This record gives sequence, structure tokens and C-alpha cells, in this order.
Amino acid sequence: MPEEQAQTSIPEMVDDVRAGKMPRRNFIKKLTTMGISAAGVGAIVATAAGPSASALISHTHMNNHTEKKHIELHNQHLIHQGNRNTGALQNDYSEHAVVEDSLYREPLVGHAAIMSRKNVIMQATSDGNITLKNRIAHGNQVVAEWVARGTHTGDLPGLPASGRPFELHGVTVVVRHEGKIVREALYYSVDELRRQLS
Repeated sequence: MPEEQAQTSIPEMVDDVRAGKMPRRNFIKKLTTMGISAAGVGAIVATAAGPSASALISHTHMNNHTEKKHIELHNQHLIHQGNRNTGALQNDYSEHAVVEDSLYREPLVGHAAIMSRKNVIMQATSDGNITLKNRIAHGNQVVAEWVARGTHTGDLPGLPASGRPFELHGVTVVVRHEGKIVREALYYSVDELRRQLS
């Protein structure tokens, strides 16, 4: 893998596209080269049209052992999420981690804001589950393509509980430093979610 790809996280590239520093065509090419599916690339590129907040991320090239460790940590994170273990989930984030989710107008910073979001999602989808479709590690980031399914049983931001089933395709990029999540970006179509739940 070229060193440039290992040193630049996907959320940083999204920020560069939003700022006009990287042509969209180059961005798409880099995502495709990383092994992200066409659907995953589409989800990320569509989200890149909106605003973002930058976070300070470590730029270091990781070796294969470190990338495997990031996959193991991601597996643990998914297990904690599936078990609704909020204590373990909170411990997985650095104190000043940044989470970007299109349902929220601003990035969520710090444990309190991130766990508030997690609790809202858990309450809104009592039978929710996530199926991984593709997952790769590049340097200090894990890119996970997923399908989320469930029933909308509780309120989400701007979406009162509807009781309707949903299926949402998306991509999450998790950037870690010293084992902790420092930045997490979720890319999916909010319009598609609203269409299914309205």
C-alpha cells in the first residue's frame, strides 16, 4: 500500500474534499484502491458533500501486526455494542474523541456526548443489528462497510418513533491512537433513513 494512503485517514480526506483541497475524482480513486466496495465509496462520497469538523489525528504508518490489533479492537467494540455494554463502549473512546454522524448537526466530542448518542440509538432500535459486509484496516484506521437492520421503536434526532422496520447501508471509519478511538465517522444516507421511517 502506498505510504500516503496509510498516513491519511478517510475522515481527513473527506475534510480535504469539503475544503476543495482534494478533487473528488482522486478521492474516489483512493477509496477504491483501499478495497472499499462501490456501495461503500458511494456512501462516503455522498456524505462528503456536508460540513465536518477536523480532529487532530496521529499520522503514523502501521505495520501488519498493528492493523490486526485494530481489527481485534473493532471486534471487541462490536461485541460490546451488540451486548449494549455502555461501560465498555465508553472505555473504548479516548477522553476527547470526536464522532461524526449525519443525524447530528455538530460532531460529538467527549465521552458524555458520544455515550448520549449511543444511548439514543440503542433506545431507538430495540431489535437493531449490524451485519458487516466488508472490513479493512489501513494504518491506524478500520473501514467497516455494514448493513443495519431493525425496528424504529424510539426517537432519533428529527425522527419520532415510527414502529417501522429499516435497512440502512453505510460505512464507519474508526481511527485509533494508543488503542483508543480518537475519531469515528459514519457515512450513510440520512435521506434514505428518513424515507424508510416517515
